[in-house]
Amino acid sequence: MTTPASPGPEICCGVGPVTGSLRFVLADLHLHFHGCVRPRELLDHLARSDRLLWDWYESEMHAAYGVVPPTRQVVERYRRGDAAAAAEFAEIFVFGEQDAGNFARFQAKANLLWVAAHQDDPSHHIAEFATAIRADHRRQGLAYAELRVSADMLAIVCDGGSAGERFAISLPRADPWSEWDRVRELALGPLGHSLVGVDFGGVEEGHPPKDQAAFFAAVRDFNAAHPHRALAILYHVGESFGDKSLESAVRWVHEAAGLGVHRLGHGIALGVEPAMFGLHTRTESVAERRDQIAYDLRHRDGLRAAGVPVDPVALQDEQDRLVALPGTATVNVEYDGARLAEVRRRQDYAMSRVRSTAAVLEVCPTSNRRVAGISDPAHHPVHRFLAAGLPVVISSDDPGIFDTTLDEELDWVCEHTGGGEELRRTLLRTAWRSRAEVLTGRLPE
Repeated sequence: MTTPASPGPEICCGVGPVTGSLRFVLADLHLHFHGCVRPRELLDHLARSDRLLWDWYESEMHAAYGVVPPTRQVVERYRRGDAAAAAEFAEIFVFGEQDAGNFARFQAKANLLWVAAHQDDPSHHIAEFATAIRADHRRQGLAYAELRVSADMLAIVCDGGSAGERFAISLPRADPWSEWDRVRELALGPLGHSLVGVDFGGVEEGHPPKDQAAFFAAVRDFNAAHPHRALAILYHVGESFGDKSLESAVRWVHEAAGLGVHRLGHGIALGVEPAMFGLHTRTESVAERRDQIAYDLRHRDGLRAAGVPVDPVALQDEQDRLVALPGTATVNVEYDGARLAEVRRRQDYAMSRVRSTAAVLEVCPTSNRRVAGISDPAHHPVHRFLAAGLPVVISSDDPGIFDTTLDEELDWVCEHTGGGEELRRTLLRTAWRSRAEVLTGRLPE
């Protein structure tokens, strides 16, 4: 990676004077609104709510964990003034190291945020959460935050918002078009100055980036027509990939960047050490295998230059055989040491291509370690992202659910990569230059 020159007299990111230990301006670019709610604020909210969907929450927890935690009993004790209930609630809600490696468990715990979401007027609790989140950001010293919200929430969260707060609308992967008219209306309306992007999150499996090509083109057309209200494309990819080969997971990140995504959420598959997975067998659909073969044939020269053998004749023969099978049929992929090493070389090639697109990687260390189960810090993709010269921003994702802060995320990266304070300055500069409004040209760096 490129090492920046030493900071000048005392301007950080062009925002203001540097004081103390040169802790530059903090900007968190990957935040989910509800994921920012801290346990105590959520507990207060549940304790004040009359109608709670406990049966739904408990059935989801039982499906993910095999047991039902005493959450409803803890909330009731808190209502009655039991001082010990708050700590017990936090332990139940926070997704910790003991939960790691299972997205279903993460989702089940996160469901607690919506146990009271069916209330007649949800705007009140969203406004309360927004106030609590802003207070938390002030405590952290965050100067700028980009939060993912729904279209229905935008007017509520913008009310009383700060100058350093921007929002992206989360769209359904299955059908983003259903929300597009509404998003455009919001972007061109009085709240458009705060709406800076569209986000694709949630379950990744079953939704290849190629399916969004036409939608991304529509966003680019909108941006060209309305540059003062241009929207960044933010896309979670390569975070959860249990339904496909490692090769296909790498390809998805590469393809998302090639489709014009401004910032890639997580991108773990692109840089995680393949050795972490050990010798194993994976299954993917015939449709994915066909796409992977087409990718290998299209990128044969680059892959070969990276040390990945590509046999066009054998691949074409396999493709011809697969044509007779339904796309939903499955194939097995066996991983031995040699194939894992080959995946690593594929990652190197894909990272070089992603770098050429200027797409920014959003790295959320605690989220990555717990959701993806990356228990060994040496396996975390941030090492290879930085070594490959990719633009990286460090974020906290769901700091309330993970019980973390942006400073702690930066500390982890700087400690485990050995980058120290110099790397911290680089990462904070990159974050400031990677704000959605900068990447789309709304604002200069």
